Amino acid sequence: MTGRTMNGMPLNEIWERLSAEFPQEDIKKHPSANMEYVSVEKIEERLNQVVGMGNWNFFTDPPQICRFGKDNHESCVVSGRLVLYDDNRIPVVRSTCGASDIIYPTGSNRPTSVANALDSAVQDVFKRCAKRFGIAKKEKNAMHGNGNRGQNQTEKLMKVTFLEAFRALPKGGAKSKVLYGEKTLEMVIWSKEWETLQKKYSGSFRVGNKLNEITFYGTEKEYRGTLQLEFVRLPDNGGKGAA
Repeated sequence: MTGRTMNGMPLNEIWERLSAEFPQEDIKKHPSANMEYVSVEKIEERLNQVVGMGNWNFFTDPPQICRFGKDNHESCVVSGRLVLYDDNRIPVVRSTCGASDIIYPTGSNRPTSVANALDSAVQDVFKRCAKRFGIAKKEKNAMHGNGNRGQNQTEKLMKVTFLEAFRALPKGGAKSKVLYGEKTLEMVIWSKEWETLQKKYSGSFRVGNKLNEITFYGTEKEYRGTLQLEFVRLPDNGGKGAA
């Protein structure tokens, strides 16, 4: 009895080839963040080369619009599954879900682009499924934790007007929609910086509270195809707007 094969190769060789590191020329950097990532196209190319173009498929369920928080913040959520077929057409499946925030311009009840949010969510779930097969597993998302901030990122002084109260992040910290210049963006404060602000300004920096405006040093980053602001620190003079 022979072992299970896929594209003519034993499965352990398939897993090894799928999880191999990508060459440097296939690794890109986010335009506004010092973070490296592998594109969806390169992941598809890896699947075609290793598994075979006709030996894998990707499926998604109908998207859902999820609302949470007292302000009914909206995200487009998609469940998906990446299916690899062995040489006997027996499937190997990895499934998960992905999401992308839906952005509304200031003073409008019409979202900027639901199509963009859906496309970002589908790409997110595809890459998450691929990682469960070991593909681009070392990729770090630019907005998934304090440790992801690169040492060479340029901080700049920013001034924003808050459009909503602070909302809690799943792993600590908070975020809020803000007006930055003429753009409506999300501002993210990670747990370490959030705890520092709470200790110094406990009455203002708390979930559910809304500031008027704030001046701070921060960075601009791209997250799931959407530009976001990341708080770094307050200026020496405080920079905090009225509560």
